[in-house]
Amino acid sequence: MGRRKLVAGHMLEGIRVLEVGGGISGPFCGKLLADYGAEVIKIETPSTGDVTRSVGPFAKDNPNLETSIPFLYLNTNKSSITLDVFSNMGRSILSDLLKSSDIVVYNMAPADLAAAGLAPESLQDVNPSLISTSITPFGLSGSYKDYEASDIIVYALSGLMYHSGDSDREPLRNVLNQSFYVGGINAAVATTAALFQRLTDGQGQTVEVCLTECLASHLVQAVPYYEYMGAIKGRRPIRGSGFDELMPARDGYVVPSIQGSQPWSVIAGLIGSPELQDEKFATGAGRIEYGEQIKELVIEGLSNWDRKPLFESSGEKRLVFGMAQDAGDLYECSQLRSREFFEEISHPIAGTAGYPSMGPQLSDYKFPARTPAPLLGQHNGMFFKDVLGYTTQEILDLYVSKII
Repeated sequence: MGRRKLVAGHMLEGIRVLEVGGGISGPFCGKLLADYGAEVIKIETPSTGDVTRSVGPFAKDNPNLETSIPFLYLNTNKSSITLDVFSNMGRSILSDLLKSSDIVVYNMAPADLAAAGLAPESLQDVNPSLISTSITPFGLSGSYKDYEASDIIVYALSGLMYHSGDSDREPLRNVLNQSFYVGGINAAVATTAALFQRLTDGQGQTVEVCLTECLASHLVQAVPYYEYMGAIKGRRPIRGSGFDELMPARDGYVVPSIQGSQPWSVIAGLIGSPELQDEKFATGAGRIEYGEQIKELVIEGLSNWDRKPLFESSGEKRLVFGMAQDAGDLYECSQLRSREFFEEISHPIAGTAGYPSMGPQLSDYKFPARTPAPLLGQHNGMFFKDVLGYTTQEILDLYVSKII
């Protein structure tokens, strides 16, 4: 059987998703579903929109609701309508949209769901085949369910922070709100699984995504370690030899390593400090005993190297070195460029820029960004008139009443 032709990805074509909420976790879930071809309708608060619209940095240093760089990335391939879901009329309109939708994704606080018409127990009455995906810091049940949490709090309470960093220092957090992105990925995967199940029984269900549990599920060693041994696994021990740890090079930071099967002379020769060739450093026991001396020699040798030449030379010698890349390095990275990881997207106000594409690749599908992030309420006319059947006067009345 011949290979299928590579086509633009519309694997979820015909699936309608309502995205209610804002920030990162819900919109990232919606973005992933949109990238796979679903029709994602982003429901935003009238006048102000998604809270991320007000989060910088802003394209061209021009702060307004259409130029937030985080918003631009998180909301490609979506439509935007404005709706006050906490008003009586807004809840009624949302209910009508839910009846014709396959999925609703929301990351509101559990206490607000009923007021917005999104209580999971009531959604099945509105549309029995609807898949409702909730993303919250602590889930929809339990003693913490009504607590709010920022990324650093989620990271700390998940247990993951305790294991990050060196054993002689305080725990470290990840940066750039990674818990929210991890939650969005988990939500997209679980939602797609629920959609697949619906093909079998025709029924919708609630997908409940708890951010702390998503991160805690990464503790694949620490929890069993405690369960079986009654011991708490600590943070990374101090190595002190300069290997397998971040070290300064001439233009940034690198990770020299002793991994691989090459003899010590090859490692020492690459780093370039003649004193490292001393045989007393060639064994594991020697590197422990003379760790501080080795570290000084490694720093001395690395000071003559720039990151990229060292990384490339180590690969040529079949050594496992690394380098710390910043955003500029990533954007110019030949590996990512050769795999077409970045794609240009043009926005009517923010302009044209390169965006990271999806991580996974499928052999027979390509998932281009079809449209830039929408303007606030850009598709009100289309959805309220063409989908819900409102007249021009009725739409105008909704604007005047600040329902949309």
